[in-house]
Amino acid sequence: MDVVRSQFRSFVGTNCRAFFDALPNMIMALNCHRQVVFANQTFVSFLGHNDVEELLGRRPGEALGCVNAVAHSGGCGTSRHCRSCGAVVAILSVINDSVPSSEDCKLLRRVTTDIEGLDLHINASPIFIEGQRFILFAITDITHESRRRSMERIFFHDVLNLAGGISGLTEMLGDMVPDSLKGDFAILQASTSSLLDEILAQRDIVAAEINELTISVKCIGTLDILHSLRGLYAHAPVAKGRIIALAPESVSVTISTDARLVQRVLGNMLKNALEALPPGGVALLSCQEENDHVVFSVHNPGLIPQSLQDSIFHRTFSTKGSGRGLGTYSMLLLAERYLHGSVGFRSTEAEGTLFFLRIPKAVPAGQGGSTSMSS
Repeated sequence: MDVVRSQFRSFVGTNCRAFFDALPNMIMALNCHRQVVFANQTFVSFLGHNDVEELLGRRPGEALGCVNAVAHSGGCGTSRHCRSCGAVVAILSVINDSVPSSEDCKLLRRVTTDIEGLDLHINASPIFIEGQRFILFAITDITHESRRRSMERIFFHDVLNLAGGISGLTEMLGDMVPDSLKGDFAILQASTSSLLDEILAQRDIVAAEINELTISVKCIGTLDILHSLRGLYAHAPVAKGRIIALAPESVSVTISTDARLVQRVLGNMLKNALEALPPGGVALLSCQEENDHVVFSVHNPGLIPQSLQDSIFHRTFSTKGSGRGLGTYSMLLLAERYLHGSVGFRSTEAEGTLFFLRIPKAVPAGQGGSTSMSS
């Protein structure tokens, strides 16, 4: 312990302690034997200790209370359970290769008599203090994020199964509906389709934000996309009493892209346009060719107030109140990150509001997240 205390004094005697104590991340410094020779106040407080000296000489798993740290007489990092531990892998990479390493670590820790599961992200880097090499060990607690993602996957899986079942049932009942109820049943079918599409859209946004969205590239005509979009929303409640028209000058061009994501972006534009229309109003769909790009657009005669225009693509923007919708933000996210295009708008009192999506005729190979190709 004398060596460990001497190494601790190396940190205390510099400005490192004040610097690391000011950081919100949990920080430890380890010596070549993987012993704690320093920990910042954030880490000390996380563990429920009062002073860093209570941790000196321990290995990371022992400091954290990992149940596997006592599974072998050699302590943390020596049991068979430790072979796949992200913390051990990161530390050994620094010791053996002298290069920074980043790993995720899942561990069970005992807090008094309770067991607690933690998901941690570890960054380990070599650092030299007074000529001695140490391992700077930074920990980010991602437990809540990991649990949220897990719950989201379960939620979307279960809700999609329910919504898909309802949609399938309405399709089966279509031929059995008496003529007097055909109109009402068409609205029910459109509503169930819209519900299913909205759930899928929200799932795609969640996946897109964490770079886990897979795109499916295939060849499709621009007019096919617009006709499909008009058909999808023609009987939706938001379109009741309103007209969805296709500009006669729209061009027919075959493009190679993810048609589903293109419709996601255009669908949000169209929904916003329909919501802004008075009864009898017209939302106009269009597509034009620009060299090696195509430009889709959705127009409505309304005006977006200037006070809203500057923040319209912010993640939290909504005209429907707090906590409502990610429509305009999702347009930007999907268009730029996955379709390699751009979105924008123009809104004036004289010309109304036009939102546009500009994308290449072919998605660049090997880009846009995980990609599958089909003809």
